[in-house]
Amino acid sequence: MDLLKCFAIFSVLLGHSTEQLSGGQFWDHPVWEFIYSYHMPLFMFVCGFFFHSSLKRGYGEMAMRKLRQLGIPSLTAYGIACVIMLVAGVTAIADLCEWSFAGFMNCVWFLKCLLFCYLLMHPLCRWLRKDYLAALVATVLVILIPGTEIVNLNFMLPIFCFGMLIGNRKEIFERNRVIWLMLSVVVFGVLLCFWSGHLTVYEKPTHVIDLATGSFDWGNLGLTIYRLALGMAGSMVFYLLSKPVYEAIRTRKWCGTLCRIGAATLGIYFLQTFLLEILVNRLQVYVPIPHSYWVAPLLAIAELALCYNIVRLLRKTRVLRLLILGERNGL
Repeated sequence: MDLLKCFAIFSVLLGHSTEQLSGGQFWDHPVWEFIYSYHMPLFMFVCGFFFHSSLKRGYGEMAMRKLRQLGIPSLTAYGIACVIMLVAGVTAIADLCEWSFAGFMNCVWFLKCLLFCYLLMHPLCRWLRKDYLAALVATVLVILIPGTEIVNLNFMLPIFCFGMLIGNRKEIFERNRVIWLMLSVVVFGVLLCFWSGHLTVYEKPTHVIDLATGSFDWGNLGLTIYRLALGMAGSMVFYLLSKPVYEAIRTRKWCGTLCRIGAATLGIYFLQTFLLEILVNRLQVYVPIPHSYWVAPLLAIAELALCYNIVRLLRKTRVLRLLILGERNGL
């Protein structure tokens, strides 16, 4: 699973590198389109996959652990963004540096979204006792209740629930891995045929109920279901591939490094926000689309190596380890 997380964070870096280098032409970029069909759903899937361990703790203990792990880095990130805005006079960089509540929520938005998922699903699973029932109730609520688009909760929480359901039944998928992989590849491939970068939540947010009129938008509901099915199918493909790939490369020296990178994804995600999404965006370094196919991967690899080594340095200082990585003790 650490190898899978390494793949997921590299996908994030490659997607963001392609976006920042293309000068606003990324919506129809094939690499960007493909990555944005699965990359954040895959992250949320993995988090949901391990959610069962959080249910072993009481709500208070779980909440405090997640507030430390996710809440503190979120506050630190916006604090750094505020310093950037004050020093550089920046008022908006890729919607990540803004003097507004939306600016605060958008800065490392995934950490806040994941925190909400834990805080909501823990009591639901405890009260309803059946994980599938809790997943169904949570999915319906976040899709139908207006306002849950904050930090993409109405898109990410259903994926989190899907990961939880798969994680609780992983033995079934282990025993029939090939069959489930073939099925997932077919579904993912078919759904990709209809995918476009313009169908992401950034251009077409989930608004099943129109706030202005109170009417039900069936077209948006269909798009929401399609995006969820695509993200879930893509997550299953890479999850089911992760074990055979790991078994094939586990004896290689660099396999251990990739797994350690995967274990440091929170810190890498935090750092890339400033080094890639903000710095590169501010520098306005653009390359022609044909060149982006090789420049973006090189930038992503360099960014991955840099962020990982910075994380290793941060872990040597107790205060920075807490503020940026949300870790109380070293690993």
